[in-house]
Amino acid sequence: MLIEGRRINSCLTLAVMHDGQSVTTVEGLALGDDLHLVQAAFVEHDGFQCGYCTSGQICSTIGMLAESRLGMPSYVTEDLTQVAVELTDAEIRERMSGNICRCAAYPNIVAAIKQAGGIST
Repeated sequence: MLIEGRRINSCLTLAVMHDGQSVTTVEGLALGDDLHLVQAAFVEHDGFQCGYCTSGQICSTIGMLAESRLGMPSYVTEDLTQVAVELTDAEIRERMSGNICRCAAYPNIVAAIKQAGGIST
């Protein structure tokens, strides 16, 4: 889920802790029948199998892309002086490492994230 546009672990927070804040779940991303571009990329690249992790993967992707646009580094960011962080496969995998997929759809998830982030492959 996203609180004020930032990703958080929904299992580690209570709704009352975020009274008055903007709370976004995967259900609030689409505009009617029009999927959010991250949702559409996950569908196009089969970024899910059983669906158990999909809502978290999608919300985390949206937050992660926003973080990278702000220049926030990860543990694998090579050049900490860069304003923009290049989202390589290693960067994406590290930034998404808190979201576990039991079906191992990781290559498809990375492909979906690259498409949603406008990253050429």
